[in-house]
Amino acid sequence: MVSPQAMDQGGQGVGDAGRTKGRIPSGSWGTWTLDRVLVIAGFAAAVLAVVVLGTVDSALVGPFLIILLPGMVSTGLLLWKPRRGFYLIAGFANSLLAISAIPFGLIGALANPLVGPVYNAVVLSVLSLILALPAGVLGFLRGRSGLVERSLAEGIRSLQGLAVIAVIALSVGAMAAGSLAYQNLNAPPGPTGPSYDMTNFVNVSMAASNSRFSPNAINITSCVVTRITILNEDDMPHTFTYTNNQTTYSHDLPAGSTTRFFVLFVGPGTVLFQSVAPGDSGMNGTITVVSP
Repeated sequence: MVSPQAMDQGGQGVGDAGRTKGRIPSGSWGTWTLDRVLVIAGFAAAVLAVVVLGTVDSALVGPFLIILLPGMVSTGLLLWKPRRGFYLIAGFANSLLAISAIPFGLIGALANPLVGPVYNAVVLSVLSLILALPAGVLGFLRGRSGLVERSLAEGIRSLQGLAVIAVIALSVGAMAAGSLAYQNLNAPPGPTGPSYDMTNFVNVSMAASNSRFSPNAINITSCVVTRITILNEDDMPHTFTYTNNQTTYSHDLPAGSTTRFFVLFVGPGTVLFQSVAPGDSGMNGTITVVSP
């Protein structure tokens, strides 16, 4: 027969086990709050800013790593134990990069996306301040007041969480737009077409259609500069290839485009032309060079 004392001890043991199982252990993801995540995200943004600046000038990495050192230590402490003092220290430490850059034109650089990687680094450093500093102060104040912080899942749906999402989206958009503007500014100039000083020349127009030249026989006057214009109406490329004075010339005719070039023949005769593109067998014609 089991004594009442034994039964009481057994019941107490079961109750304690149930309470221990339901308790969230220290270090679990369930203990992460929005403020804690934002302070750490601010440190990550500052590190990314230094990495981007390093692609511009590697000599800048050393001094900026010194600025990041307090953030490394304080963020590590916050990862270890989310105490209110660690919130405040890490929030300020992770904002040092942006704060130290203000006297060197940080605010003005935000208005100039054409500086490329420097602009992206500036946006990231400002983002580190916006994420880390308010979250560090709020985490400290809530801890001092004894308020229970909301979990990350609850905090991200709050007004603070929605504001953070908007700021991050705005920062990503600014960096993307700045990168595009910088690329367009530094892109090599596109082809503007040939420029010629000649004003007196004769025009001859042709078409390339259904893998045939039309017309496939043209007349050109010798000793007269002639501009040949060919419209390729096919959806495949061709060439206009001919030989003049034992030199072979070949002009590409891209699909659906117009190609112009100049020719000059010094004596009468017959010149054969053809397309040497694959599959263009039989696409040829003749140029009859006549005396002036």
